[in-house]
This record gives sequence, structure tokens and C-alpha cells, in this order.
Amino acid sequence: MTQVQLFILYGSATGNAESIAKDLAAKYRDCLPLPFSSLVCCEANDFKKKCSPVWEVEPPQDLATRYGLVFVTSTTGNGDSPENASRFIRYLKRKTTIESRPLTNVVYGVLGLGDTNYDKFCENAKVADKKLAECGAERVKELGMADEATGLEEVVDSWVQDIVPMIAQACLPEAVADSCNEEKKIEDEGVLDHVPNAHDQRRTNNNIGGARPDVQSILRSRMGQTVAVSSFNDTNLVSSLNDKDQNISTEIILENPQIRELPSTGASMNIKSPSPLFILYGSVTGNAQQIAKSLASKYESMISEKKNECYFPGVVCCELDQYKKKCTSVWEDDSLIATDKGQKHGVLIVTSTTGNGDSPENASRFTRFVKRKTTVDTLPFRHVAYAVLGLGDTNYDKFCETGKVIDRKLKELGGTRVLDIVCADEATGLEQFVDPWIDKIFDILSQGCMDIHSMKGPIAMNKQEGDQNHLSCQISPSLDDPGISQLPDAVTESTCTMSLPGITVVKQLLSPNCEIPKNIDNSLLPTLGSKLSSCQLYNGDEHYYGRKNSRGLSLSDIDRVTLSSCTSSNLHYTMNDPFESMILGARYLTNTSIEGVKLATEILESASLQDNIFDSRHYLAKKKIQETFNLKSEHGSKHGKRVIEMKLSLPDDFSLDFQPGDSIGMVISNSYEAVTFVLNMLQKEHGLSPTQQVILDNKRPLTVADAISNLIDLCSPIKNKRILLSLSEFAADQLDADVLKLLSSKDPVGQDLFKNYVDEQRLSVIDILKVFPSCQKIPLEGLFSVLPSLAPRYYSISSSPLQQEKNLPPYLTVTFSVVDYLTPLLKLNDGTQLQRRVGGLATSHLEVLCAPHLSGLSDNLNGVFSLDRVKLFPKPTADFRLPPVLGDPMLLIGPGTGVAPFIGFLRHREAQLTSTDSTKLAKVVSEGTWRGGFEFEKEDLPVTSVDAKGLVMGADYRQDQRIGNIALYFGCRFQDHDWLYKTEMEEFLSKGIISHLSVALSRDSLHPKSYVQDKLKGDADLISKMITEQQAHIYICGDGNAMAKDVQNVLIDILAQHAFGTDADATNKARDYLNDLKMKKKLLLDVWS
Repeated sequence: MTQVQLFILYGSATGNAESIAKDLAAKYRDCLPLPFSSLVCCEANDFKKKCSPVWEVEPPQDLATRYGLVFVTSTTGNGDSPENASRFIRYLKRKTTIESRPLTNVVYGVLGLGDTNYDKFCENAKVADKKLAECGAERVKELGMADEATGLEEVVDSWVQDIVPMIAQACLPEAVADSCNEEKKIEDEGVLDHVPNAHDQRRTNNNIGGARPDVQSILRSRMGQTVAVSSFNDTNLVSSLNDKDQNISTEIILENPQIRELPSTGASMNIKSPSPLFILYGSVTGNAQQIAKSLASKYESMISEKKNECYFPGVVCCELDQYKKKCTSVWEDDSLIATDKGQKHGVLIVTSTTGNGDSPENASRFTRFVKRKTTVDTLPFRHVAYAVLGLGDTNYDKFCETGKVIDRKLKELGGTRVLDIVCADEATGLEQFVDPWIDKIFDILSQGCMDIHSMKGPIAMNKQEGDQNHLSCQISPSLDDPGISQLPDAVTESTCTMSLPGITVVKQLLSPNCEIPKNIDNSLLPTLGSKLSSCQLYNGDEHYYGRKNSRGLSLSDIDRVTLSSCTSSNLHYTMNDPFESMILGARYLTNTSIEGVKLATEILESASLQDNIFDSRHYLAKKKIQETFNLKSEHGSKHGKRVIEMKLSLPDDFSLDFQPGDSIGMVISNSYEAVTFVLNMLQKEHGLSPTQQVILDNKRPLTVADAISNLIDLCSPIKNKRILLSLSEFAADQLDADVLKLLSSKDPVGQDLFKNYVDEQRLSVIDILKVFPSCQKIPLEGLFSVLPSLAPRYYSISSSPLQQEKNLPPYLTVTFSVVDYLTPLLKLNDGTQLQRRVGGLATSHLEVLCAPHLSGLSDNLNGVFSLDRVKLFPKPTADFRLPPVLGDPMLLIGPGTGVAPFIGFLRHREAQLTSTDSTKLAKVVSEGTWRGGFEFEKEDLPVTSVDAKGLVMGADYRQDQRIGNIALYFGCRFQDHDWLYKTEMEEFLSKGIISHLSVALSRDSLHPKSYVQDKLKGDADLISKMITEQQAHIYICGDGNAMAKDVQNVLIDILAQHAFGTDADATNKARDYLNDLKMKKKLLLDVWS
């Protein structure tokens, strides 16, 4: 039978257009309206292969008059096409195409995505809409243009709702169309609803080629929990939710229609909620998302186990930005609830904060919505009772700012706050705030929603919880934790932590009369949440909608891209589509021996290992470096402090640009030894080959080896106790399971064990699988359900785009400290002392890749390093920038690697001065150095940057008031070891680029112990004048655990004494002055924990 196809094409840069197109395809995949019998969804650039051969042939006229086309496209840059639609647009714009009118057999509709903050709003869609008509196609729906600045949903939802039926109607032969009029009328009125639910569709697809076990059901059933089963029989509630989402990985919906009909078990339960519990999240790193989904999972279990005691009949868990689709229709419908009795819809919000108080990407539209002045008039939350949990880091000024804004705005918009906002601090540990909130929030919210009149105000959360039932035993005391930075030069002999089974260690840590408990109360265990991911084997015969590389360019293609093609295609590198950069050079900034990297380079180039895979050579090279730097020797503290500056290539077409202050993200993989261990485990326990292909979350197939290497985090120290509890459910040995449950529990004994054994010894998932070997029964889908994703690493750029070497392609430099340290000693009852050496996953890998350059042997490479690339993508900063005016002074405070972006600042400033035009330089020469009073014309003395190298340009320009003073405060441990960029700093000072340099030495025996805070105090008068009189911009960068706060406190003290010294309220005024600088973005921080 001849196929009549519906084509859905997309052009996407960030993934929005692709997602909309694929959602539309998923909606109609199994229920296409006549005359269509099949559907094609692909990138627009695939049109020649998948579309043109069909469009050129007229369809059978008894079946259809034409083919259907839906085109969803974004616009990038200055009105350019996304890369994966550029060929299609160029094809439509050609004169020869328009003259041949190849699309006369096509009817179409175009949906454009854009941003009204840019001049050429939806330009690509406008061009496509116009040119499709000129090429012979018939437009059946006016161009839709959705604005990212105000929210895409409003336009997108209404446009996609009827586009396919409209195209289908236009393609039907007249006779067929007449017979379908009645059905079409019903469909337009919304009565016909035969589109399968997306969740049911996903379940069907997941069973193709072998069903995937429900890992969360396994976990709950092993814990004795009843598995909650979703039911969608209550069509009234489901329709009221307006559920159109196609992405099961971001939503949990559970509905039990019988709950509302059950008799009350008490006076307080005489009302049942007609609406589900809404749990919304805004998340960047995944913490808020995981907490929200764990809450949803916990309430699902409560519904299954204690239906009579649950106020809400179900749960909706989604991103905050899905509020319009998931929530608004319910929240604003007062007919659903007993308003006369004070009944409310229940809403819980969990959100993090990014940058300088910014909202997470998936919460930005919701935040803009609640902040709009026009929103106040409608009071959209008047029927809502809510509570907010904010996640943040007190190292940043605007701690939990997004949570605070949402909490305040919901109150202003009519919402009823049932609990004061709780702000959890990442710097001190989220669990101490999050767990008590989770324990109480359901009861508090339910009571608030049932009868809000009985509440006298929001409840304040107690910071300290009462004692719970716990084990009647104690943990044996361990050695004091001196902290990694305070390890003595010579360490007592110890045994590697990993040499003993986990059960043995735990037994030796417990008091002799204490046994490992066999049963721990579920109230003391973390809730097992769900990642809601799918994992299935792929044998090459299933149909799937995979996501292709959005750029669609290989490295060889990138090498051929020209500047003009870059301008038209606007290449854009992201975490999912990074640039593969070559290492052009590297050097130790610390006074570090290169013997280790020389030996490592020999291993990497060893002819005897050429037949071996590169990863194994990399592993051996890393071990050789570790052997060379003995951390237990007399100089162990210096051996463990190695800082590298690495030079990385950028695209020749300048499609990846940067500015001083920016960072780059690096996409990393798990270590060779970790990946090898897991692959061997999966093959031994489950017969799963590393080359077997799998499909994860309906994306493109990839091998098991690739998935294990790149997608889940095997190597980071465990911080989330839920991982331990989940692994315990796969343990074949009951004692292993009991110990892991104890380690994951909130019992004081379990908490001490976790701190001393898991946390301080920095155990990873791989370590747990090794010391509790019966957990190795965990299957592949279990790993993906339990473990977090592998996150990129971010590093500050330490170079300037204005400083480029002539013999090198475009490049940037980054500065990083190699993570390499010994854990604190752990003393067992039998006298054994445990300790292990821990290396950073990314930095240890980079040190090996840099070894040929660090050792000076890079010129003698035999070619085996041609594929050693680093995957990177830009991470621009909005605020951490140089002042726009050269005359603005700067106060730079950056100990350790915190100085890296400041080196970029100073290199940029130097390049700005050396590239100033020759007439101005001639004036500096005559007035600032020669004092000869001669007049120079540009043609008389064309001074170049090379000619001016001997001039003290910074000082000369400062005298001429062209640049402001720059004071740099740097801190390190030893003057002769880790004074980073010492030569550069001294040159900047001698050239006058910086006017003041102060270096603090914290461990140098030849100098008094000092930190940057002490140096600032010593220069109090200078600091006060720079801040108050010269209006200097202040930058603080580095480890934020204590330094950033201490520096700000010192600045407050200095201002209080020198600027407000005679005022009785000097300290408060100084603090307000500093806060005002932050508001004006004249005090900027770039800190990390």
C-alpha cells in the first residue's frame, strides 16, 4: 500500500524546537488522522534523504491530494538558522529552487521560536514560512511565533493543538473529506480523545525487545513496602490536570480515585482533597529535583500503605516551568474545593539558586511569572496552601534567593504559607535541613489545606529535632581529623582502607558489645526516590526517535568550516555537544619535579604497549606519577600540591569565543579502572557484553561500555545516603545489606559510621561494590536508577583573547590544582590504622594527558597523542567582568588557584595597553618617559607593541589618568613552591599594570604565617581609600569554605575603622556600604566549596 506521509521537521540549537517536534510526533505516532499512514520526524537538514524523494512524486489522488509538513524552528545569533536546519533554509532560498517549485505537493505550517530581546525575532521561521510558499507549498496555518522572553507555552500549546488536524483536512480528497466532516467536528470540539496517554505509550515502547525491570518496585518490595501503581481511571481529575507532557522522566503522577470516597478516620480527616499534591522543583545540579522526586515517591508509598490517612489522592511532580501545563487550571478552579471551609490545593516547592541569585533554568519562567506586576491583579494562588524548601550555599551573597523570592511572591499573590521557608546550606550539608523538613511537611501541609481557618500562622521549623529511637551502642573513637590541609609531613604507617572488607571495618569500629542490627526502623532510613529513567537492550530492530548531534559535524567537518560558514550557521558548543580541543602546551606553576611525568610519557609511548588500549596505558602512567610523588615522605605536603596551566586549542573559525572572567566546562569520563571493574562485573553476573547496545531514556543507542564510561558517576565520593540504601537492596549477603542500611540511616551510630568510614575515607560507589561484594549483583538498569549523572568540571580561564601566539591556532589557558591527598587516619579497635590516597577524577586524568608537555618531551612525540582531546564548552559569566572603563581601579583578592581569572584580567589589560594606537603611545613616550616635549605625528613615529615593550606603560598611563590603580592580593603556602605566576606578577608590577602586590605565606618557615585577610588588614588605609575614595571594583575568587566570608568581614572591619570610625554604628554602616557595592555589582565573587 502506498504510504501518505506526514513530515515533522525541526531546526534546533538548544533543544526546544526538537523537543516540541518530537512531542508532536509522539502524540500522533499511533493515531494519525486520515489521509496519513506514516510519520517522519527528523532534522530539517535530512530533507534530501527523507523528504525530497517523496515530495517530488504526487500522492495517489484517491488517498490524498498532498503531503503534510510541520516545521518547528528556532533562530540563533543575528537571525541565523540553527546548524541542523541551515542546509534546508539555503535550499529554500536558492533562485533555482524557487523557479522549479518542488513543493507543490506539500501543505505546511511553520512554528518559530525566538526571543524578543533580539532584533531579528523568529527570523529563521519567517524566512522558511515565506520561502516554502514561494517554492509551491500551500500554507494552512499562519506562522506561529513563540517568545522565550515571556514563555513559549502560551503560543506553542495553542499552535500545536490543531496544526495536524488542519493539515490532514487540507490533504484529504474532497470525497473523503465530506465523509469525515462529522468526525472532524467532534475532534475540533475536544470530544474525541483517543490519543493514547504518553505514559502508557512509553510503557509500551519500553517493553519492546524485552521488558525492563521496574527497579524502584524491586527496591520497595525488598523493603517490605507496597508498590504504588498508577491509575488513570478518574478522567475528570486527569483532564483537570491538563496533562500533555510527553516526558515521563520529569513527572510522577499517581491517582487513586477511590480515596476520596473512603470514610473519614477522624475529625481532622473529614475533608479529602479533590486535587493531587503538587511538588514542583527548580534544579541545576539535580539536588532539588532528586529531593522533589523522593518526596513524590514517599507520598506514593504512603497512599499505597495508608490510604485512609492520606489527604491528597495523588501526586504531580514536575519542573516549576511546567506550571501552566500541569497546575494552573487546577489552582485557579475554585469549583474543585470547598472554599467556604477554607480548603486549599497543596503545593510544595523545592528550588536551588544559581549564579548571583538567579533562578535555575527550569524555574525561570515561573519566577518571572510571579514577579510580574500584572500577575498580582489575578491572585492566581488564592486557592493554594504552600511551603518552600530552598537550597543554596552561604558562600554566596544571595543565599537561597530564588526560594526566598518565590516564598514571598506566592504570599503576595494570594497563597497561604503553612510553613516558614527552610533554607538548606550546601556548604554545611543539605541533609541536616532537608530531612527534618521532609519528615514533617506532609502533615503540616495536609492540615493547612483541610482547614486553613484553624491555623494561626505559618509554622516555624525547629532547627534541632528530638531524639529518635536508635541503637543502644556506641562507635569507638577514631583519631582526630586534622583535615587534609593539616596532614603532618610524616604519616604513621597505615593500611589501605580498601584492603579490608566493609563488614570487618564496621565491626571493628563498633564497641565490642554492639552487634550490627538486623532491622532498622524505616523512619530512620532515607526515602528511595525514583530517577524515572528507562533502560532497555537494543538489537537493531526497534524503531526509536534518537537525538542526533545538534550540530551534525564531525571533527573533520569542523576542520573544513570557514569563517563565512560559521557566521551563517552559528556553531554553538554545549555540554551535550562539546568542542574537542587539543592540548597545545602545559606547565607546572608549582615548583614540581618533572621526573614523574617523564616516566609517564615513556609509558604512554612505550612500543611494548602499543597493542594495548590507550586507557590502560593512561592508567599505568597515572600510577607512575603517584609513585613518584610520595605523600608520606618528608615533602609530602608539597608533593600533593601540584598546579598546572594547560593551553587548549579553540576552533579556527572563532565559533567559541570567551572574555576574561569566563570559565569553561570539561566533559569527563569515569576512570579506566572503574569502568573496567563495572564492565567485568556486569559480564560476570549478568552476561552483559560491553559491546551490547542499549537505549537510555529513548535516546540514541550506545554501547554498555560507552554508557558506563560517560553517563553515570562511579568515582565521586558518596554524599547521598540513598545510594547506600539502594545498593543494600541488591546485596545477596544479608549482613552486607544490614551494614549498608546502618550506614545510610539517621541513627546516631550509623551517622558516625558514615562520617568516619564513608565520608572521611572518600568512598565511591566502586569502593562500596568492592568492600561489599555481594552488591555486585546489581544489574545495569539498577546502576542507572541508583547513581547520579556524571557532571562536567568547570575551570576559570586564565588568558586573554587579545593575547594569542602567532605560531598557534586560537587558544585559551586554564589553571587547575591536581587533587591528590591522603584521607585522615581511621583507627580500628584492634589497632589497625586505615588510610587511603585519593585523586581527582578529572585533574588526575588531565595531568597524564599533559605529561608530554609538562616533561618537555612533546616535540618528540611519535603521533600516538593525536587523538588525545579534551571535550570542552564555554561557561560565560554575566557579572565577573573587567570594568568597562580603563580608569576604574580594581582590588583583586585571590589565594591559590583563585588568582587564575585575575591573571586573565591582567593579561587582557596588558594587551589593551600594548595595542593602543601609535599616536597615543608616541604621546606617552614623549611626555611620560623622554620628557623631551617633541611633537610626534602618527606617520613620524609609528610605535608598535614591540617597540613599546621597554616602556613602563602602566605607570605612564596612570600618570595620564587613563587607567586606575590595581591592587593584587595573593596567598599560598610556600614562597619557593606554590607562589603561582610569580614571574608574571612581578612583571605586571614592574610594568605598572598593577600598582600594588601583596603575597601571604601560610606555611613558609622563613616568613611569618599569614593569610590574605592579614595582608588586607596591614594595608587598611590603602584598602579604605581604594574602596571609598577611588570607587574601586572588588573581586574575590577562590575556595569559599571560609576565605570569602573572612575577607568580607575584614573589609567591613577596615571600612568601619577608617571610613566610619567616629560613628557609633560604624560596623553596621560598613556592612551596608559593602552590601550596596554588591547590589551595584562592584563587589563580585567567584567562589567554590
